[in-house]
Amino acid sequence: SAQEDERRRIARDMHDSFGQQLTALRLHLELIENMCVEDALCAKVAETKEIAKQLDSDVSFLVWELRPTALDDLGLDAALVHYVEKWTAQFQIPADIHIRNLKEANLSSEAETCLYRIAQEALNNVYKHARPTQVSILLEKRDEMIIMIIEDNGKGFAPDKQINSKKKGFGLVGLRERAALMGGHVVIESSPWRGTSIFFHVPIELYSGIL
Repeated sequence: SAQEDERRRIARDMHDSFGQQLTALRLHLELIENMCVEDALCAKVAETKEIAKQLDSDVSFLVWELRPTALDDLGLDAALVHYVEKWTAQFQIPADIHIRNLKEANLSSEAETCLYRIAQEALNNVYKHARPTQVSILLEKRDEMIIMIIEDNGKGFAPDKQINSKKKGFGLVGLRERAALMGGHVVIESSPWRGTSIFFHVPIELYSGIL
């Protein structure tokens, strides 16, 4: 809860300071571009404007990653769908998401936040390490369990070797620790150049109570 409160505060501060200043910078550059008469200078102004535009977009994405308003306003279903759409647009990796029977689980807000963060961390790991051309996410209530499956067709790896590595890469240790703290577990299936599947399971009774 403390971490999420801090994320919310940082996101608000970034939006109010960096975000607004970057937008003002981009608008000023557009004004200068319209006033410009020298070809060489105009080209440099246009180039700088594109850099400012990309920086503005990146800051907006970081603010949204820190604390998406959809999670507070619309719930986990809409927030995850929106996240996958923005993740695909940001990193140019096609991804699809399927959510089933989640409303029947009666999840607490803490549980929704945990599920959102697990999906977020897993997808960021996919972007950093997997180099896939397709990603699929399934989140559903199945009997008395919440199941999340994230699959990609990327380069894969040897899970046991990576988890035991001193580098602690791929964020797998963090995923397993988060699952264990919630009374659940993670199963990772992968092999080099054959993609990766991450299966996250947690008892539904823990998700509908206080985590």
